[in-house]
Amino acid sequence: MKTSALLTLATSLGVYAAPAQLKRDTATYDVILSSGADVASVLSQLDITVEDDSVHSTYNNTAFKGFSGSFTSEQIEKLGSISEVSIVDSALDATIKATRSSAPWGLQRISQTESISNTASPSSTSYTYTYDSTALGNGVDIYIVDTGIRTTHTQVTGRATFGWSAFTSRTDDNGHGTHVSGTSAGKTVGVASNANLIAVKVLDSSGSGTSSGLISGLDYVASQHSSRSSSSDFIGSVASLSLGFNGRSTAVESALVALSDAGVHIAVAAGNDGEDASNYTPGSLGGSVSNIISVGASNIFDEVAYFSNSGPTVDLYAPGVTTYSSYYNSDTAYAIASGTSMATPHISGLLAYLLAADPSLNDPATLKAYVKKLAVSGYLTAGDADVTPGGSLIIAQNGADGAASTTEVTTIAEADEEVVDLGIFY
Repeated sequence: MKTSALLTLATSLGVYAAPAQLKRDTATYDVILSSGADVASVLSQLDITVEDDSVHSTYNNTAFKGFSGSFTSEQIEKLGSISEVSIVDSALDATIKATRSSAPWGLQRISQTESISNTASPSSTSYTYTYDSTALGNGVDIYIVDTGIRTTHTQVTGRATFGWSAFTSRTDDNGHGTHVSGTSAGKTVGVASNANLIAVKVLDSSGSGTSSGLISGLDYVASQHSSRSSSSDFIGSVASLSLGFNGRSTAVESALVALSDAGVHIAVAAGNDGEDASNYTPGSLGGSVSNIISVGASNIFDEVAYFSNSGPTVDLYAPGVTTYSSYYNSDTAYAIASGTSMATPHISGLLAYLLAADPSLNDPATLKAYVKKLAVSGYLTAGDADVTPGGSLIIAQNGADGAASTTEVTTIAEADEEVVDLGIFY
């Protein structure tokens, strides 16, 4: 596995410094409770409170409840006997994946049925995006669960805001999140150019984080979605997760499914291991497992990217090789990157785009089915990828092929600055 290319999540023992008074055999765990459970009541059975230093985070939203912290083996054994406890997982670490980067040929590919004929310059901005001018994400909130967003970038200024951070830093000090946000909803390089973008920073400057931090970020999304639901200008919520684990985290998966069940539309990266996505969180949540959409990466030749995970839990593929988008160096910086990280925001943007066009699609199961119905088959091939059997080789589409009277065609303008070539992201 290319650890430089994958937002890897490995065991996180020692990620949190243990207070001196704790026993030596403590480790960090994520705990998910049943829907009617009380966090304080469960913690009291461990002889601790929510204010205890060993409790790092608590989750008490309308979608899921639980907590994360450093616990002894005796406490973990005790948790296993408490009926209100659904999941106890060792906490995991997160990082970002990178591949090579390029230009918005991806916007043209998701808005036309046929393969792209001009395949010579995928890193250029000479491609055309066809779209319904009434369906660019107005009223939809897209939560970029990542390294943060440069909210002053010309692609997103006025629509991007800081939401929550697991760290002291509130800004994007890595670039991954800003790149993802541009593809999802950038002014000229994004799918849903009028959507709101909210930065949920769960990864640091090195692209690393923890499962506990991620669950805390999802807790924030759940609370915001619940409070925003009564606003007159609100249509729906989308969460975009271009990250992954080096294995499975049932705690994270449970939180994501609960968030989806609460009405949040979710797109996740299938992963860059070139393996079966069902072995990795969150790519394992696609297919028939849940209403979450797991996204694989394709290239300009309509081939599965050699690094992309595949298999029955990958719902569809989107452009993820040589993808051109905004970057964090300045308000006019751009970069080219590759990875399922870059494919995923095409789908989070598409979810916002379709939801704004037809708010009746606000049920995640209904919208997922519609996204898969719009996708085209018969074009995507395995190429050099070792594709796991059982999945659908289909390419995402926005349904605007042929440009009816309600559509507009726009050509992406060249960037103002030199473009950075990043390599492969998760």
